[in-house]
Parts: sequence; C-alpha cells; structure tokens
Amino acid sequence: MPLFSIDEAIFAAVPNARFAAVVLRGADNTGVNRAVEERLRAAEEAVRRAFAGQDVKAHPNLAIWRETFGERGWTPSKYLSSIEALVRRVAKGGELPRINPAVDLGNSLSLRYLVPLGTHDLAGAPEGISVRLSRPEDRFLPMGEQPAEIPEPGEIVYASGGDIRTRRWVWRQSGTALVGPEARDILFPLDGFAPRTEEAVRRAAEELAELAPALLGGTTAVYHLGPAQRAVP
Repeated sequence: MPLFSIDEAIFAAVPNARFAAVVLRGADNTGVNRAVEERLRAAEEAVRRAFAGQDVKAHPNLAIWRETFGERGWTPSKYLSSIEALVRRVAKGGELPRINPAVDLGNSLSLRYLVPLGTHDLAGAPEGISVRLSRPEDRFLPMGEQPAEIPEPGEIVYASGGDIRTRRWVWRQSGTALVGPEARDILFPLDGFAPRTEEAVRRAAEELAELAPALLGGTTAVYHLGPAQRAVP
C-alpha cells in the first residue's frame, strides 16, 4: 500500500493539480525548538510586510484556490483554503498557534511560499494517506466536541482508509489528523497547480527536505507528484 497517493480521479476532476510530498523519518518533535520558532516568526513578519494594505484574496497563489473551490461548487468566501486562512490571520496582525516543531516548521514554509502544506503522523495512518473523492462510508471527525460528519458526494478529501483527514481538499482538518510531539515519521504533503504555483510547491518541498533533518533530526525524501507519478511508495 502506498505511503501517499493521488487517485487518478483527482486529475480527471482537476487536470492541473500538482502535489509534492516530503517524508521525514526519525524526527525529534518534542520540546521547544528555538530555530523553528525563529523561522516561523520571520515568516509571519514577512507576510505582514508583503500584505500590508493589500487584498489578500487577490494574490495569485491564493486566487487560484478561490477559483478552484468555486469551480467545485464550494463558496470561496465560506470555505477558505488553508493557505488563505493562515495568511489572513497573520496579515491582520495575529500569530499562528505554536503547536510543535514539525507543525511549526511546515507552517513557516507554507507562509514563505504561499502554498498549502500539511503535516501527518504516519504512525497514525497504517493504511497510508490518499487524496481522492469521498465515498459514502467516509466519516470526518471535527476538532472539539462535535459529531462526525459525512462529506458531500464526490468531495476532494485527504483520507486514511475511511477516516477523512481534511475536507474540501485543503479547507478543514480533522481531529484525527492532529500531529503530537510523539510523532517521529511524518508526511508533509504540499498542494498546487500547474503552472501557477507548481514552482512554489517544488521550492517549498526542496527547502523543507533540507531544513527538516537539520532542525528536527532524522532523514528526508522528497517526491513530486502529478498524473505521470501518483504515489509515494
């Protein structure tokens, strides 16, 4: 079973979708990592400077997600992509919550390159992680004390078996997708579109693959996925 895969139906629905994956093994995700904290703070400050007085949703890297969500029938103003939600929070003067070194490092690069970048504990995904269309048996467990949800038919989701990790592609994360300090083997998926954000995805993945071992320990491998290569072994 692949560690990470993109179902062919995704490329039929969104032909220009492109992905990358960084697999980190043997990380130390515990404690406070000052180097990661400094990188996240610098990324937040850069976003505040870049978006001062600017319309966040007009930036090309964010607008493409609005366009794609609209094409899927998801009202863009109601369902914000994860990257737009991050940028909006920071551009208004807020800070991102500090979770743990792996999540914080991923968020710093997401802000730096303005692309969605997720974090998944591979120990909690024995069936691997896949991007696919939703199925009737799928269930999504929201964060907090909320009942499980059933995704809409044909919704693009991140899933591990029937456990939906994110709804509407990169909109909302589940409670089961949370990464804790005990995580050692971690998948960082990145999402984008050819040609508009494909280069940003590639650069973010390559930089993460270099930084993660230096800051968190362990070893990394990086993969670039599209119609011709849809899976990480």
